[in-house]
Amino acid sequence: MQPIYFNKAGKLMLNKFVNGIPVRSASTSYFRNGAVQSIVPSATINTSPITDGNSMWPAANPDTSIEGSVAVTLGFMPPELYAFIMGDTTQELTNEPVPEIDYEIVIPESSPYAVTLPNTPDTSRSIILVGSDASAWAQTASVSAVPTAREYTISAAAAVFNSADAGKPVFITYDYTAANVTNFGLPKTPVRASYELIVAGEATGEDDTLCKVITTVDRSKVIGQIPMPTQGGTPQPITLTFSIQKPRGTKRALDYKAFPIS
Repeated sequence: MQPIYFNKAGKLMLNKFVNGIPVRSASTSYFRNGAVQSIVPSATINTSPITDGNSMWPAANPDTSIEGSVAVTLGFMPPELYAFIMGDTTQELTNEPVPEIDYEIVIPESSPYAVTLPNTPDTSRSIILVGSDASAWAQTASVSAVPTAREYTISAAAAVFNSADAGKPVFITYDYTAANVTNFGLPKTPVRASYELIVAGEATGEDDTLCKVITTVDRSKVIGQIPMPTQGGTPQPITLTFSIQKPRGTKRALDYKAFPIS
């Protein structure tokens, strides 16, 4: 086959092993993996030299093991992919309690000294409101009561304050009910599967022929660092390393096919 160079990083699909075979289905396959930046297969052949007492050179250098891997760099970690490779599943939940943490309020400088919160607090759970010096303010026992200085009331999604506190910044933490929640995480005891890894890409030959390239790893498993989705202002690229495992039967550990795109 003529030399080729790759035009694109490619797209990958993972098929989970079930009862010893990779199964391609909606529940056992994953291919919506976000922005793929690069896919780098590699192999390391380990040897064990046999010394020769009559020579500085080894008498032989037999191969003892092969280590193969595929490093996949993504523009970000999709939550569904993290759940898939950690042996978890994403769930769509309804009416779940979730926290609003450290929400800043500036008390209005004119009546009615009320602020509408982004969500309605669950008053059956703890509500914490502090001033800029981190000292706690008191919640009045009754919604109908008029708060005194450094007190507040919660009525539906409104926080109401005393005129003596007009213009002051305060910070509130509370729980509220979210209508729709996507839930995933790291199980207490992860049961991580092996995967058939398939990479589909494009390459160009030296005569400018456009080719489709399919690389298949018969059996692999994600090893090393598995970062969760980055929490921050800028998404960070992450690299997942798939360790190539012993293939089944007569299959190749890594199978490579290239053919012209007609």
